[in-house]
Amino acid sequence: MLSLYLLFGCAKRSVQLLPIPPPTEASPGDPAHDAQSRLLKEAYRAFVQERYPSAALFFNRFVETAPESPRLAEARWWLGRTYEQLGDYRAAMAQYRLVTGGPLGQQVNGPLYEGHALRRLDELRQVHADQQNTQARQLAFRVTAAEFPSGPLSAPWLEELVQGGVTALVIEPFRGQIPGPLESTLESVKGIVEEAHRVGLLLWLTLDLHQGTGMELRPEWMARIVGGRGQDPVWPSRPDITNGTYQAHLEGFIRILSRTGCDGVLLTARPMTGFSDEFSEGSFHMFAASFGANLSPEEVLPAPLADVSVQGRAGMYWRWVGWKALSYAKLIMRLRHVLREANPTATMLVEVHQTAVTAPLQGLEQYGEDLAELNSRNGGLVVVRQESAGGGALAEALGKQPSGMMDRSWVGISLKLATIPSATGGLSRAIRDAADSGRWKNLLLHVEAGSSVP
Repeated sequence: MLSLYLLFGCAKRSVQLLPIPPPTEASPGDPAHDAQSRLLKEAYRAFVQERYPSAALFFNRFVETAPESPRLAEARWWLGRTYEQLGDYRAAMAQYRLVTGGPLGQQVNGPLYEGHALRRLDELRQVHADQQNTQARQLAFRVTAAEFPSGPLSAPWLEELVQGGVTALVIEPFRGQIPGPLESTLESVKGIVEEAHRVGLLLWLTLDLHQGTGMELRPEWMARIVGGRGQDPVWPSRPDITNGTYQAHLEGFIRILSRTGCDGVLLTARPMTGFSDEFSEGSFHMFAASFGANLSPEEVLPAPLADVSVQGRAGMYWRWVGWKALSYAKLIMRLRHVLREANPTATMLVEVHQTAVTAPLQGLEQYGEDLAELNSRNGGLVVVRQESAGGGALAEALGKQPSGMMDRSWVGISLKLATIPSATGGLSRAIRDAADSGRWKNLLLHVEAGSSVP
């Protein structure tokens, strides 16, 4: 290895390297429908179109999911080039080092990529030795479909997002009851997807699993809460997230959403507390069967308004909470798999409350959010909703999480736009100001309720 470094360290003077071939959609020998080939195709397309955050996302996914691929050196080389375009020179150099340090015997054009990677390492050390600003940022902007400008206003509005540094547009397609057939709603969303792609933005759709928004809910899916002494159960008019038939329906719904051509789905956080209190007949039967016990909900769950401390809860109650949270985490993994079947490059993000990070037991009981479980099952693609001013507590808590989680996680913050003028430049300035005032690498901005979108 030392001899290779000495050889290529003088490459400019003594060795004439062949040029790197431009990105191609697929190697001639690859199967036409091979998932890895399609993933590289999307990555190359994003790089050529100068959609560098998207290219980094796709190349990263390839190196994570195809560690034995003969095109790994090729993917790492282009990932390094992508990081350079993003200004993240440390990350670029890390990829080039992996190219030079990996086994190249079975790699397509391995020695060629190694030579160029060594050269780029030498050049970057000289040119960017004092580079301090090495953080690449992904920035997403979240609005409802109803807030998306229509007609001739959409193109300049999307350009404003791009000028503000936005890399992904997050659309909430459903709010309340759908005012018409599902097909017509999804057709309008498909048009938004096409417009976003035209300016180089990724397009993610939101889905509220906890409310079942946009779906026709069946009675057997609905959650119940144990009633008081001598009273019937309470029906809170929302589905039970751990009901098996409801979960199967969600898989089909994800397939429907994927037909819009979206680049991913954001599963929104549960909007209310009480996760541990809710059950359906199907879910509680599965829980009891898994422990081989003949139990009733009244024996496990506390009655409403019961003054029982956390320490005073029964052990079986905490088994129920853990079982239910695990079922939710496994559901997300299943939905992610379904989404990737339809689109191998699609992203599945899961939104959680700040409480899940700063007070894990509270987040588990109130919202069913087991951060460690969600992180491991969804590859770290978690959006933490910042719920306190400044985010100091959140930053401290994230810093204590496993190594690398803070860089992989997203943080969602509100963006107030009511006082922002709708004139050209207003929206992009507001986005840049909000992004620059934060401390987060990956940021999701959402318009605060009641404010207007320029």
